[in-house]
Amino acid sequence: MAPGPSAAWIHAIDATYALFEQEEHRSAYPALAAKVASAVRIIEAAIAEFGVEHCALSFNGGKDCTVLAHLLAAVLRRHTHAPPTALPRLESLYVACQSPFAEVEQFIAYAASASTGYHMDLHMERGAMKAALAKFLDGEPGEALAPVDASGANEAQPQPRHVQAIFIGVRETDPHGATLDVRSPTDPGWPPILRVHPILDWDYATVWSFLRCPVLGTPGAQYPSYVGGGGAHGVPYCSLYDQGYTSLGSTYNTRPNPCLRVEGAEGTYRPAFELRDATLERAGRG
Repeated sequence: MAPGPSAAWIHAIDATYALFEQEEHRSAYPALAAKVASAVRIIEAAIAEFGVEHCALSFNGGKDCTVLAHLLAAVLRRHTHAPPTALPRLESLYVACQSPFAEVEQFIAYAASASTGYHMDLHMERGAMKAALAKFLDGEPGEALAPVDASGANEAQPQPRHVQAIFIGVRETDPHGATLDVRSPTDPGWPPILRVHPILDWDYATVWSFLRCPVLGTPGAQYPSYVGGGGAHGVPYCSLYDQGYTSLGSTYNTRPNPCLRVEGAEGTYRPAFELRDATLERAGRG
């Protein structure tokens, strides 16, 4: 039998509600608590309307969708009243870019595994997003990432997926993000599905305030080398963000953010959460 989520992961997931429900945390992090509460309510409403079995997650291992996966896991734990290992698996789509970072795909496989409590039923596709979404909804088997902890996350799903809504971790400051609403149907000519954007109004600083929030941390927790953060620092995320990357894409066009270069230490960069000017978030992208 595959191991279930660790106590550290479950604490981090359940503490999401504590951020805005417990007065001590709400007072300590008022702006973050308000953003988290709003995002959680958006997720709760979509799941109540469509049902978990008709919802999916777009997940590419980046910071924004890591926030979203964590919020979704918190909602599922709260509203299913089931033990961690018995929670419904969430259909999830990973559309790989050309030449992805190894650390990104390692983190994706780990996040989808039984070790984390995110309960992803992960489907991987390469190529254009439009075609990948169509194949996902049609139930065509995708490619497999390297298995982690025998979670079953990479098993083929040949039957059509009756997904009506997909959660996406896009923000208004992302390319084309300003044209979206919290709920936006796909454009004409695309597979018909409702796109739900729970963190659309979050900014770069809010994302890192959440991922690095001590309320969500568990001192002493250990993670693989491709996992950053975690422990006392909050929610685990891809380790590349601790190496100066602030926006992740292909290895062909993504470098550590030059704004985080450490003077006098060639090849050394401060972590992504230390970037103070959010307009420079994509400075490392070609």
